[in-house]
Amino acid sequence: MHGMSFHGGFAETILFEGWRVDNEVGMLGSAIGIILLTALYEGLKSYREYLFARTTFLRKNQQKKSRNDLLFSGVHVFQTLLHVVQVVLGYFLMFIFMTYNYWLCIAIGIGTALGYWLFSWEKINNENTSCCS
Repeated sequence: MHGMSFHGGFAETILFEGWRVDNEVGMLGSAIGIILLTALYEGLKSYREYLFARTTFLRKNQQKKSRNDLLFSGVHVFQTLLHVVQVVLGYFLMFIFMTYNYWLCIAIGIGTALGYWLFSWEKINNENTSCCS
């Protein structure tokens, strides 16, 4: 069992028994992978927000649809699948952070910053509300 305090070092089991690192190269590779995973998570969040804004815009400009039409629409099913992927990725990142290895925690911070920088820049301009005009 891991201690509940931040620590360094290069020997860590990350998420699964098969993902063990025991040297600097392994930790560096894992950190790069975690940075990319976290950036992907941020990209997924931004894409879901964009998709929601686009769907809302299109729905306002179409005829009224029934609740069942909306509930079983392809876009809503797709959004549901993306939501599941986002939640699972979020839990994986939380579990990685809970190793309390500061190298891995820093990787999550860098990945979050990188992902936000790459995928959320549009929010500065228009708060993602005029995606479709």
